[in-house]
Amino acid sequence: MVDEKVKLSKANVLLIIVAGLASYMDAALLVSLGVALPIWTKYLALNSWMVGLLSTMLTVAVAIGSFVGGWLSDKFGRVAVFNADIFFVAIGSFIIAIAQNTTILIIGVVIAGLASGADLPTSLAVISERMSSKVYGRAISSTQIFWTMGILLSQFIGFITANSGMGSPAALFGWIGLVAIINWCVRVFSKRFKQIETDLVDHEHVDCASNGQSVKKYRLGQLLRTGGLLVPMILLTVFYLFWNLPANTWGSFVNYFLVTVDGRTQAYSTIVALIANIVCLLVNLIYLKVSDTRYRYRVMYLGIAVALLSFVTAGIFSDDWQIFTVVYIFYSGSTVLCGEALYKIWSQTFYPVDARATMTGFSYGLVRVLTAAFSLVTPTLMGYSPQLLLWIMVGCTVLFGACAVIIVAIIKKTGLKDPTMKTVSE
Repeated sequence: MVDEKVKLSKANVLLIIVAGLASYMDAALLVSLGVALPIWTKYLALNSWMVGLLSTMLTVAVAIGSFVGGWLSDKFGRVAVFNADIFFVAIGSFIIAIAQNTTILIIGVVIAGLASGADLPTSLAVISERMSSKVYGRAISSTQIFWTMGILLSQFIGFITANSGMGSPAALFGWIGLVAIINWCVRVFSKRFKQIETDLVDHEHVDCASNGQSVKKYRLGQLLRTGGLLVPMILLTVFYLFWNLPANTWGSFVNYFLVTVDGRTQAYSTIVALIANIVCLLVNLIYLKVSDTRYRYRVMYLGIAVALLSFVTAGIFSDDWQIFTVVYIFYSGSTVLCGEALYKIWSQTFYPVDARATMTGFSYGLVRVLTAAFSLVTPTLMGYSPQLLLWIMVGCTVLFGACAVIIVAIIKKTGLKDPTMKTVSE
């Protein structure tokens, strides 16, 4: 039945928490870098070129990590690679925390970025192969809550250490390193946790075997030549790309936009960003309740509509900062309902178990590279024509919304395992 709800076990919850901390660390790294950039600019005498290079290097390192990490985890084992990812997030974060010159800083950023990128497709595969598809929505939307908490806590740490000079980056990245090393110790040294991971994956493999599914090893080239996988991968990548372009643009540059384009103060832009993130957290808590029910796609359509209306309104009234502030907060809430969580759920739905990390890593990495390229021109585009940028966001929303509709239709038509809907075969 569509609304038959499977309860998460204590073992499921523990696995979600430990895997969700990977999402927390990924978000914390990205936000902490943004918070630390003006401090490093002052104390390490960075020029504008080096500031842009650091930000771009982190994004590119995450992309490369995604490309390589997914393939490594399918080849050498998801648990082993996931543990290594977390360990190197800790190493990279500690290096950034103690960096007193640009060279050491770049080394830390590259190590942390590569490991952070690699752990996303790997963590998703670790979760999905140990859980029923009936709880994918709750499991993955729970990791999104960790992502939002990573943003909020990093902003809070940055706020309370704002007058501490180089002590602020040390606190920001030292905390990330501490969380990572504790997570790594639990995964590597806790016999209870290792037993839970083993028991859950064994149970899921028994389920797969009873359904006639066999475990195979795949090469990326082989996967890309498989029509049954290539078409979904293209759709998922296009969906995630055009959802991610607006999300990353405003996640990274909303403060810049409000201050330099709309003439608001730094304090005002910080408050707006904080309110938007709190709204995201609240919407995520609601989404957690409906993500595995028949309402999953109803709220998806609602999210797409709100995002589209927000950008159209902002485009029409592009000179009015009050209207932009309101629609930005509405848009931020909509991203939870129609974006990354669905991309992650669909990635586990369309791909075979032992190809998920490879396919997701390739897709995610490609999106990150293209997003980084767009980020390079975003400030210039904001200065040239804010209205043009907002209408580009409208176009992105139309494209990712269209892909979402097509993907849902394919799931329904092909009878793929989706507990939230009735398929044609039913």
